[in-house]
Amino acid sequence: MKHLLALLFMFPILTCLAQTPPPAPPVKATGSVQQDTAGNIIFTKVEIESEYPGGRAAWDRYLDKNFHYPKPARKAGIQGTVVVQFIVDRQGSVSDVQAISGPEELREEAVRLIKGSKLWTPAIQNGHQVTAYKKQPIEFKLDAN
Repeated sequence: MKHLLALLFMFPILTCLAQTPPPAPPVKATGSVQQDTAGNIIFTKVEIESEYPGGRAAWDRYLDKNFHYPKPARKAGIQGTVVVQFIVDRQGSVSDVQAISGPEELREEAVRLIKGSKLWTPAIQNGHQVTAYKKQPIEFKLDAN
């Protein structure tokens, strides 16, 4: 009898503990998305884009400290804007860095800058951090001197 009463008393507690919490609501893949070779969703359009931590001012400081104008391009007077496309994952890591437009002589430096920029603030879609493509223009301008 004691065992039966103990089981009856424990049954509600055990059933509460045995239940798993409901899964987090999925991030709706509204808008433009792609899948990588592993089947992971990569957003191409999001509500809030990823950005360099600290915003534009921090990005400008990073460029001031790390930017190196390629000597052959400088000698040839080549300038312009290179657009670099890359993926920022949910943790802020950068991958798949590619220069997609701009003078060929400047693309390698632009890619180097993005790869060296470390963690970014991830994009936001439906209130959740998501993996998304980012396009970042980098301007190469020669001094007027």
